Amino acid sequence: MQRYAFTLIELLTVIAIIAVLAAILFPAFAQARENARQAVCLSNMHQIGMAALIYLQDYDMRWFGAQAVEYLGPGYSPVKPWIGYDNNNIGYPGDMTKPAEHPIHPGMLDPYLKTLAVERCPDLPAGWQMALALNFFNPASPSSYYSVNPRAAGNEFGPSAYQIHIDPATGLETDIGAPDAMIEEPAQTLLLWEHQNPQPKCNFLQSPNWLATPPNGEYRTHFHLLHRNGSSTLWVDGHVKHVVYDTLQRPWFSCIKSIYPGYTQ
Repeated sequence: MQRYAFTLIELLTVIAIIAVLAAILFPAFAQARENARQAVCLSNMHQIGMAALIYLQDYDMRWFGAQAVEYLGPGYSPVKPWIGYDNNNIGYPGDMTKPAEHPIHPGMLDPYLKTLAVERCPDLPAGWQMALALNFFNPASPSSYYSVNPRAAGNEFGPSAYQIHIDPATGLETDIGAPDAMIEEPAQTLLLWEHQNPQPKCNFLQSPNWLATPPNGEYRTHFHLLHRNGSSTLWVDGHVKHVVYDTLQRPWFSCIKSIYPGYTQ
């Protein structure tokens, strides 16, 4: 009985075909996995957004502040964050990009969240507690942009930074949220995004002079690019979406839009 075997040329051809298919399919599989992780991240942010809207209803339509003062005893920082984490792990006021070493200081939104697992993006680096940045544009912050647009000085603020109070005795800060009625375009106002920073609040783009083209360099690290050159974002009306850094606009960070010349939605 005659037996047939593959020739060397046939084997090499099959191997080449398999290599080509792998080169085509493996990146597609990797992209599909990243799409799934990004979808989970957006879902988590949506749950945080729902918690924020429930908080708003319970507190006479005023947004929660970025932080407050709360003494819980040894092991806790006196700073109460807007969302819970160990903010006493690396001195004052802690570092959310480092592991927790003490009990979690409950945040203002914690009673409205079923689990703090929603803080964590599936792409979060190992050891980080979270990578969330609450919009902290605030009236007390200076900016070189105000020399170009004086109307914006003292009038740029995020939903959770309407007023900033510093206790002269302790130096501790309490942030007062804005009345919801003051937010001119909720669907065009950022509530939070992902970033690389010790604290879960950020006004990294308030000080530079820009309007429609965000600056490059170190500023990008505060809009953490966990998802293909962009970040998951949550907006005041509760919707979420993936945003690329280069598309950011300054008016998205401010509750008041009429201070910007020629602003259109």
